[in-house]
Amino acid sequence: MTPEKVIEYYFGIITVVGGISVLLAVRYTLQRWRSFPKSGWKAQAFAMSILGLVIASFLEFPFLALQAWLVLAFVAGVVEESVKLLPLKFFERFPDWQRWKLVIGTGLFLGITEGIMYTAGIFALNQEPYLVAVRIVLMGLHTVWAAISVGFLLGGSGRERFSGLAFSITAHALYDLPSLAVVGGYSGNVAAFLAGISTLFILATPVMAKKAAELAGRLIPEEEEGTKEEGTAEVTSSP
Repeated sequence: MTPEKVIEYYFGIITVVGGISVLLAVRYTLQRWRSFPKSGWKAQAFAMSILGLVIASFLEFPFLALQAWLVLAFVAGVVEESVKLLPLKFFERFPDWQRWKLVIGTGLFLGITEGIMYTAGIFALNQEPYLVAVRIVLMGLHTVWAAISVGFLLGGSGRERFSGLAFSITAHALYDLPSLAVVGGYSGNVAAFLAGISTLFILATPVMAKKAAELAGRLIPEEEEGTKEEGTAEVTSSP
């Protein structure tokens, strides 16, 4: 197959398989989200997403200008998944469960803002309409990857803490690689190989999201845990 045909198939897989993976991963994340106290997060998360996009654009531009396409994929993975963690630094005094929410919110708004800009480009350049669906899936992936990174970082221990971030960076880089390989003039076989590896990581995303949500359960405030235990005891002891 030609590289262009490979990318068409790849985007079709992203739309279907990626869409299902995102829905499952979001489900696990929302279940954990609802277990935490309510708190304002939208304004801070939006501000962090804009700052993150500015930083990411600045750091990625040299590789874009040099047309170092494959290197750009890995740089984008490292930079964009890292800037989503800005709330961990800016809101150090907040409880961990609240910072967890802010990181996920940052990933959500970053994905939405980036998606709006790319969607405008799709219509402006008369590109295929199905690419809009691909951008919607990527909005979800941005959110889920942030949830995986922060769930492991705040809820994990030892080396395990960094495995979520490593997964998100790798999955993000692999997502970009097939398209950038085609732009870089690589063959259809290379693009197909990279697309296959990327698909495997997308399939693994709900599994990682579920694990991250379970680890984030350790962030539930002690008073909340005590309330739940008392409620459980009352139900158990009632006739």
